[in-house]
Amino acid sequence: MRVRSPVRGAGVALALGCLAFFGCPPKPPPGDQPMGSYAMSATGGLQRHADGGGIDAGRLLDGGFECPLVEVTGADFAFDAILTRESTSSRAWITLAGYSREGTFDGQVLTSQADAGRVFAACAKCSTRVVETISVALLSRSQNEALGGVCPPDALDGGVVTDPDAGIVGPGQTTQGYDSVRLCGELTTEVVALGLVDGGECEAQCGGCVVQYQLRGERR
Repeated sequence: MRVRSPVRGAGVALALGCLAFFGCPPKPPPGDQPMGSYAMSATGGLQRHADGGGIDAGRLLDGGFECPLVEVTGADFAFDAILTRESTSSRAWITLAGYSREGTFDGQVLTSQADAGRVFAACAKCSTRVVETISVALLSRSQNEALGGVCPPDALDGGVVTDPDAGIVGPGQTTQGYDSVRLCGELTTEVVALGLVDGGECEAQCGGCVVQYQLRGERR
């Protein structure tokens, strides 16, 4: 398993919070239809503020927002993922190091959101959580070949070609297993401030930091 984290000291991509911090025992991936194991990479982390501003909560760096929480970075990182689904519904799962997080699959795009409590040095008295959203389009072998083996910039917004007449079909179960060879999408993390223990409000810097990555995966 490869492990590098976008939030220093937080385990793998936040989704491993249960395993790393609470000792949740690993379990087999749920679902009755394996969709493959993938080598994932999250790159090009772009920091912004959730409300589109953030000048008061952070500082502008080269025309962009930089989160004031030193634990939050836009550094590239990598991890391994297993995708599974329930063949009779839209339920799907992403499993990371034995920890499965549920999501939905619409036939092309799988989306999953998870959150976990985190403590940041500058906001130790503030209750904070980090919410992570993963959205990836699964590319079949024929779709991948039609796109030249690279992810389109709009993979989550109609950029993945499907043309049955030309032999370009979407991902799905075949006699050789599940037809999906590449994942294209994004991963977004957001720090959410819930308030102080005494019921007061947290400082502005304790919430609103968002980091958005390009997410790519290759079938193992």
